[in-house]
Amino acid sequence: MKKNNLLFKDRLLNKNNYLLLNYKDFMLMLTIGLFGFLFYVGWQDMHNPLTALTQLNDISLSPEKLPYYSLRTTMRLIIGMVFSLLFAIIVGYASAKNKHIARITLPIINFLESAPLIGFLTFTTALFLFVFPKSIMGLEAAAIFGVFTSQAWNLALIFYQTLRIIPDDLIEVSQSFNLNAWQHLWRIELPYSIPGLLWNTMVSQSAAWFAIVATEALPLGNKTIMLPGIGSYIQTALVNSDIKAICLAIIAIIINITLFDQFLFRPLVKWSEKFKYEDITSTAPSTSWFYHLLTHSFIANKFNHYYKICIHSMINLPSYFVAKFKLSPLSLSSKIKQGSTGLWYLLFFAIFSYICYQLWLFFPNGSMLYLIPLMLKTTLRVAIAMLLSVILFTPIGIWIGLNPRLTRLFQPIIQVLAAIPPNVLFPVITIILVTTNQSLNLWAIPLIMLGTLWYVLFNVIAGAASLPQNMLEMAKSFRLNGWNWWFKFMIPAIFPYIVTGIISAAGGAWNSAIAAEFLQWGNQTITTDGIGALIAETTNNNQLHQAALAVSALCFLVSLCVIFIWRPLYRLAETRYKV
Repeated sequence: MKKNNLLFKDRLLNKNNYLLLNYKDFMLMLTIGLFGFLFYVGWQDMHNPLTALTQLNDISLSPEKLPYYSLRTTMRLIIGMVFSLLFAIIVGYASAKNKHIARITLPIINFLESAPLIGFLTFTTALFLFVFPKSIMGLEAAAIFGVFTSQAWNLALIFYQTLRIIPDDLIEVSQSFNLNAWQHLWRIELPYSIPGLLWNTMVSQSAAWFAIVATEALPLGNKTIMLPGIGSYIQTALVNSDIKAICLAIIAIIINITLFDQFLFRPLVKWSEKFKYEDITSTAPSTSWFYHLLTHSFIANKFNHYYKICIHSMINLPSYFVAKFKLSPLSLSSKIKQGSTGLWYLLFFAIFSYICYQLWLFFPNGSMLYLIPLMLKTTLRVAIAMLLSVILFTPIGIWIGLNPRLTRLFQPIIQVLAAIPPNVLFPVITIILVTTNQSLNLWAIPLIMLGTLWYVLFNVIAGAASLPQNMLEMAKSFRLNGWNWWFKFMIPAIFPYIVTGIISAAGGAWNSAIAAEFLQWGNQTITTDGIGALIAETTNNNQLHQAALAVSALCFLVSLCVIFIWRPLYRLAETRYKV
């Protein structure tokens, strides 16, 4: 084995040996060519003229259409993921470094994470059609924005949280090497954040699949436009009570998630192991055949050589120019800082007041007291669902995360299960309720849990998997076991990840409540009292004024959670449970 590695390295070092490619190079070129062709087809179809709008509602349940629908949905997921990561890094970094930005952005992110997705679509569709007036890209952008809203807030929260809990010894290393803020970001903060950010990217993709059913059916005037995709396919199958089509859609989702896992997430998990903060190497590192292909490909290694040069230049050239031209850091007077800070808060207050005033004018006339019992019922269901998710799946997540073999085994399985929209379970639930004459009141709780447990599970797995090996060895040396191991070591060690998982789960819970309290299967509709059912019913009936009032009531509940629960939990995670 060592001999083969030496021969491979010699071959790489031989500058004249450009033509001696191995089979891995041809496999890599074939894979890149295939994915490049599919991307080109999907990108071209996303830019068709708006004259093809009449063809969009013709969603065929034929199995032959599913590969193309999968391609269109995958394009939206990838583009939404890229923009979500950019948003998370920019906003998360700004919030972690400036308390005045954090005071505004964090409550807004917590609020938007729990705000119902259905409330965005009506307004954003018109906005993006205005930006892209003669192209279907306007509708595609609205769908991509829906995917973005299902991912960006969770990623921004985990990146912010990770930046706030960077170990002090890493910060001291950065200071000893005199790294500036730009170098510190790329050398310390981003590498330390990559494992947690990667795991939450995977769970956010699952949340995007949950949202894709809604985002591919866009409200436009008095009708709904169905974009080609798996989400539209599922909605059409639900309307037509076609169980076979739903099963085919689930198979398509499983195939799609498997491809994502093999060609994107599993190689990234393997690559991210080098950023794990520990002194003792893990005894069971993860594996990836595609990562192995990339690292042993002549073409990929040549590309990686120039990639490292570019990254090195990007990180260090700013410092070089500062030293070369003797540039001094920009310093602002205290009056300018105070003035800009005051202007920042004033601008936010003005925008917030204007939005509230316009919403008040948009609300229907009459008493709003009928909303209170509906809000209480939905809140109780959401609280029970979240509590059960944390109690049941925190131990399971720790068990999986501490064992790399189990992590490799369960990662794709959890991704597939998390990606299956709860809507596909509606036929089963509806048949059970109809045949047994039971109420949806209690059945809504497990349906809400389907939108919460994955956030908790993924974040706990990420926290347990990212624990330094020397900390685990220390716990063994102190002979911690039983309740002491759980509550004096493990729970405190991953508490920031648990907090992030709970907050992210809250967003999934409120959105799931809308679907769980209003079940539709063909011509049958089963509802239970709650603010979620009110939102779903008024939206389906195009009662925009009543829907806006119901959405605002739900957002009020979210605001109370942000003020009295999430912010205290954040402070506790940052101060008491920092590694």
